[in-house]
This record gives sequence, C-alpha cells and structure tokens, in this order.
Amino acid sequence: MVWARAKLVIEDSVLWPRDTYIVEFKGIRPDKFYHAVPKIFMAAFRTDPHHLQEKKISWTHGETEKFKVVWEGTKELDSFSYITFNMELSGSQSKGSGEAKITIIGILRTEYPQDTVWEKSVLYEMLRVFWHKSFYVAHRNKYLDEGRREMASFVEELKRLARSKDSMEVHQE
Repeated sequence: MVWARAKLVIEDSVLWPRDTYIVEFKGIRPDKFYHAVPKIFMAAFRTDPHHLQEKKISWTHGETEKFKVVWEGTKELDSFSYITFNMELSGSQSKGSGEAKITIIGILRTEYPQDTVWEKSVLYEMLRVFWHKSFYVAHRNKYLDEGRREMASFVEELKRLARSKDSMEVHQE
C-alpha cells in the first residue's frame, strides 16, 4: 500500500458487474464459519495472517446466540496496487442449529502518491497517464482476473465447508 498525504486513487470492483457476494447457510453449527473464514481467506488469497484484521465482533449468548463479525483483508500486488476485501459474518443459532450469512466485497485499488512538487507537476501527470494507459492497464486487468479467480476459490471452499447435509445459497448483489 502506498502511504501518502495526498494521492490519486483508482478503484475497481473485483466482483464486477456486481458489488457483493453473499453466501447464506442454514444448518448445524453456523458458528463454525467464525474460525473457518480467516483460514480459508488466507489459503484462497495466499496472504499472511497479518493481512487479515478482525475489525468488529459482537456475540450475544443466551437461548439464541447471535453473532456478527467484520474482517478486512488486503492483498498487496505491487508498490501501487492492492486488493482489499471486506467480509461480514452474521447469524444466529439455537441448540446448535441456525443460520449464517457471509457478505464479501472486493475492491482493487491503485494509489499514486502526489506528495512532492514533482509528483504534482503537469509534466509528471502527463508521464504518469501515458505510463498508466500504455503499460499498467494490462497489469490491473491481470490483477482483476487473479482476484476473481481467488474469490471463486474462496466461495467454493465456503460451500465445501457448508455441504454437510445443510442448505446453503450463494448469490451476488
């Protein structure tokens, strides 16, 4: 990731033409996804554990357990581009049976720093635009394809985990 005070940011949805993948699960032990999602994410996207952060967790206990967990994962691609994935697991269970919903959003970001006088100049901007359109667009397209393949692998692993005589549905929004 580029850490800059001022920067030009270009974003594309990895899941285009949709924005979101949703995996819905009904069956035994929906809380099993809490431990499984990070492991599957790291395997599917080939990232280290420090690239996945648990941003929020809410778990209520009682007759019916309700849970909601939010993760943010990043995959660095080069010095300008990275993919960020926001995942939310929400659900409930009572006596070991219940439902869960996993919502996934993936965004490819390219950030060009604009901190120095040179990076803010018109000549630099013209050269950057030429370089981006002539050479870097092919890399971004490759990154989008790779992100889509990895997302398909991630969703397939979630499906595999859910396939123990339980019902599950996958769709995009």
